[in-house]
Amino acid sequence: METIPFIVSVLDENVASKGLFTCSGRSLRLVEIPLEQLKKNLASVSSAMAEALQGIKEVGRFRLKEVNLQVEISAEGGVHFIGTASMEGKGAITLKFEEPVAIGGKG
Repeated sequence: METIPFIVSVLDENVASKGLFTCSGRSLRLVEIPLEQLKKNLASVSSAMAEALQGIKEVGRFRLKEVNLQVEISAEGGVHFIGTASMEGKGAITLKFEEPVAIGGKG
C-alpha cells in the first residue's frame, strides 16, 4: 500500500511542558498516510465545497475569479478545512480552484 509521509501535531498526554517540538501538550509526529485514503478524503471535501460555492458567481459588480481554501491533514488521514486566521505553527495545504475559461471566449 502506497503512503505519503506527513508531520502532524498530536496530543501527547505524557508531555507536561513546552519544548522545541511540543506546545500545550502537543507534539509533532511523522505518520504515513495511505495515498488512497488521502485521495478519497481530498476529493470528498473538495466536492462538498464545490457544491456549497456553486451558486456564487458574482457579488455586486464583482465576478468571482478563484477560490483559495486551506485544509489540514490529520494523523488519521482526515482532511479538514481551516476556518480560522490564527495558524501559528501549523502547516496547511492550499487548494486553489478557478472557474474554467470557455474556449474562444471569457469564462
